[in-house]
Amino acid sequence: MITRQTIDELSTCLNQPEWLRARRHAAFDLYERLPMPTRADEDYRRSDIRRLSLDQYAPVAVSTKMARSPRSLPPAARALFGGASKRGGADGGDLVQIDGSPAYAHLADDLAAKGVIFCSLCEAIQKHPELVRPWLEDERVGKAEDKWSALNGAMWSGGSFLYVPSGVEAALPLRAAFIHATPEAALFSRSLVIADDWSNVTYIDDYLSTAAPDAPGFNASVVDVIAKEGAAVRYCNLQNWGTGVWNFSRERFFGKRDSSINILQVALGSRFTKAYVHAHLDEPGVNAELLGLVFAGGNQHIDHGTLQDHIVGQTLSDLLFKVALTDDARSVYSGLIAIHPNAQRSDAYQNNRNLLLSDTARADSIPMLEILANDVRCTHGSTTSSVDEEEVFYLQSRGLPRVQAERLIVDGFFASVLERIPLLSVRDRLAHAIGEKVASIGLAA
Repeated sequence: MITRQTIDELSTCLNQPEWLRARRHAAFDLYERLPMPTRADEDYRRSDIRRLSLDQYAPVAVSTKMARSPRSLPPAARALFGGASKRGGADGGDLVQIDGSPAYAHLADDLAAKGVIFCSLCEAIQKHPELVRPWLEDERVGKAEDKWSALNGAMWSGGSFLYVPSGVEAALPLRAAFIHATPEAALFSRSLVIADDWSNVTYIDDYLSTAAPDAPGFNASVVDVIAKEGAAVRYCNLQNWGTGVWNFSRERFFGKRDSSINILQVALGSRFTKAYVHAHLDEPGVNAELLGLVFAGGNQHIDHGTLQDHIVGQTLSDLLFKVALTDDARSVYSGLIAIHPNAQRSDAYQNNRNLLLSDTARADSIPMLEILANDVRCTHGSTTSSVDEEEVFYLQSRGLPRVQAERLIVDGFFASVLERIPLLSVRDRLAHAIGEKVASIGLAA
C-alpha cells in the first residue's frame, strides 16, 4: 500500500535532504486532499477509472545494486541493448532503472568531457543540488497539477536528470529506460531535463514491461523539460507498458527565447493511459513541434490531453497526432491551443487523425481553441475513418492476404509521423516497436 510512512522510509533509504522530505510530505497532503477523479470531471468524462484499486499496488524496495555492463542486466532488460529485439543502446548514454531502482548507467566519454550530466535524479540531488533544487522548487516546473502528479511528488524514486551546458551539442541521443519487472509494483519516475543556452540534445524516455504481458502494475510519472535561450531539444516518449499497467503521466515543456522543441509521444502499451503533454511557449521565437502516435488493441484505453500554450507572441507550434485502433480499443484525444492576451502574431496548428481497424474500436477527438489576441493564425482539424475497403481490395488483388494488407495500410498511415522524426536511429527503433505491436494484435501473419 501507499502510505505516508513510505515517504519517510524512502527519504531515509535515499539519504535525501530535509527540504526534499518536506516537499514530499506537502505533495502527499495535496494528494490526500484531492478527490479521486470521476466521470463527473470534465477531464475524465470519457475515461473510467472505477476499476483502479490503488491498495493493490505498492512501491518496490529501492536497491542500489548497479550492473557494470548491459551483459550483467537481467535477460529481459538486456534486450534493450541488442539481441533478438535488434534495438541497441543509445550512442550518447543509457540509464536503466528496474522497478524504480537504478540498474545501469553509461555516458559517452566525449559528452562527459563537455560537462554533460546524465544520471538518476536521486544522484543529481546528492551531487548537483545547485542545478536541481531551484527547478524542483519552481512554482511551475515543480508544481503538482493533479492527484497523480501530487502522488508522484510524494513517492518518486526513479527518474533521470540530464543537463547540457551552454553551447554544447550532444550529437548522439541519450536514453533512460524505465522497466516494470514486478507484478503489482507501483512506479514513480520523475525526470528533469535542462538544456542550457544554445545547446542541442536528443533524449529518449523508454517505458516498458518485462513482467508477464498482462501483469498488473501502476505508474505515475512526471517529466519536465526546460529549453533555455536558443536551445534545441528533441524529446521522445516511447510508452510500451504491459497491458495490465495503469499509466498516468504528465510531461511539461518550457521554451525560452528562440528555442526549438521537438516532442514525439508514442503510446503502444498499458491497460489504461491518462497522459498530459503541455508545451509552454514562454518567450518570443519559440518553435514547438508535437508529434503523437497511438496504436492500441484489445481492451486498451488511451487518453491524451495536449496543450499548446502561447504565453507571448512571435511563437510557433505545430501538432500532428495519429491514432490507429483495433479490437475493442478506445482512444480519447483532447487538444487545446491557448493564445494569451497580447500574444500577437502567434502561429499554431493542430491536426488529429484517427484510423479504426474494427467495428468495435472507438476514437473521441476534442480539438479546442482559446484565443485572446486578435493578430494570430490558428487552425485545427480532426478526422476519424475506417479502413478503405477499396484500398484493401487493391492490395489483395496484388496477392496480399487481408492481414498483410491492413498492416501495410497502418504503416502508411503512420508514415507521415515517422518521416518528421529527425534521427534515423529513433525512426528505426519506433518502426520496430510498431512492427512488434502489429504482430501482437494479429494484423500480421
